[in-house]
Amino acid sequence: MSTLRSILVVDDEASIRESLDMFLREKGYAVRTAGSGAEGLALWTRHHPQVVVLDVRLPDMSGLEVLKKIIAKDPEANVIIITAFHDMESTIAAMRQGAYDFLNKPLDVDELEQAVSRAMRMNEALHRSPALSSPVQDFPASQRLVGRTPVMRSIFKTVGLLARNRATVLIEGETGTGKELMAQVIHQSSLLGEQPFVTVDCTTLVENLLESELFGHERGAFTGAIEAKTGRLELAGEGTIFFDEIGDLPQTLQAKLLRFLEYREFSRVGGTQVLRSAARIIAATNHDLSELVRRGRFRQDLLYRLKVISILVPPLRERMEDIPEMVEYFVSRLNRELGTRVTRVEKGAVAALTAHAWPGNVRELKNVLTKAVLDSRGAVLLTETVQAALSSHPHRPASKPLPPLGEMERERILGALTATGWNLSATARALDISRPTLRKRMSRYGLPAKGA
Repeated sequence: MSTLRSILVVDDEASIRESLDMFLREKGYAVRTAGSGAEGLALWTRHHPQVVVLDVRLPDMSGLEVLKKIIAKDPEANVIIITAFHDMESTIAAMRQGAYDFLNKPLDVDELEQAVSRAMRMNEALHRSPALSSPVQDFPASQRLVGRTPVMRSIFKTVGLLARNRATVLIEGETGTGKELMAQVIHQSSLLGEQPFVTVDCTTLVENLLESELFGHERGAFTGAIEAKTGRLELAGEGTIFFDEIGDLPQTLQAKLLRFLEYREFSRVGGTQVLRSAARIIAATNHDLSELVRRGRFRQDLLYRLKVISILVPPLRERMEDIPEMVEYFVSRLNRELGTRVTRVEKGAVAALTAHAWPGNVRELKNVLTKAVLDSRGAVLLTETVQAALSSHPHRPASKPLPPLGEMERERILGALTATGWNLSATARALDISRPTLRKRMSRYGLPAKGA
């Protein structure tokens, strides 16, 4: 009998074997049947059918035991479990052990046909799709930056040079391009890569606590400081301190960070002891810092200090040629992290990924692949599975970015002035601020005091 579109049915009930044999043959499949686990394993070993329909309850052994032995010999085998016992434990155990699908008796023939058709589709894709060149493994830092385009090769060279020194680095790029990963690779590739890597997220820390987080504080330095705290600069030691989204650092702290960069000295809040730090500084931003300097939102001297070495991480849409390699890397990594068993990716799936606009950059690519891998029951990541995952991440035009806070405040003050006919007292009352405060802010934003 030809193994083309071949199915093995293993069930202890002769009536079910006969009815499935007749039904599947009518659908064009070559069918063999077995009434016990041992007979089923012998037929599978001898003929290696493309799909196995396997009952859970067999006279000599559990169908789950048969499944385990099949998957142990061929992790890419497509086994559909059937059972008359509708218990959660069997379903979970079967899917965990690598079953392609799980159907309940009495069988719905349409449901069975669809499951068999999908399993056959998986088997055909298995033979058409090349195996991943990066099997499940532990990826060192140097292999987590993926890409062969000229711009990425240039970045790799820069990272290699930075591994030999302690220069301050500014990493620029859109959200989701992998700026923090770039910082981690720079750190881990250096001679002091075993030292701490400490992150300061400038977007999430409250301004009046950020100084304490960065420099630490002494006991009693402020209300609530019941004990001394070590700041992140101290925690970094001789390692790296990474300022994520440095463009959002409050201006009051920009001056203090500048002083630290100039002298490498600092004191805890409420303390007098001068401390020194040898930590490397890496900063990242998705803002145009030069534009923020122009608007008065970022110190130009701080930008000069941070931009000793700069790296511009390109958006994914500008290096689409890297997507096939990135897919292999992420799928292998997801297999390790999620316990999935995708060993091949269909060419159509890669084509669908390459055709996407990726407004969310590498982060979006990883999210789409995570969903697709989790939804993939077999060893091949199918085109339709990827398309379904992409449909949940549709391309939307990038929303217009919000203006800087200072610009928003200027517009609000200007609007209030216009509404009151530039009456400063009325404007101050409308904004719920004092008249001197209003004058200071008008001066800051270049608004002339032409009213009464």
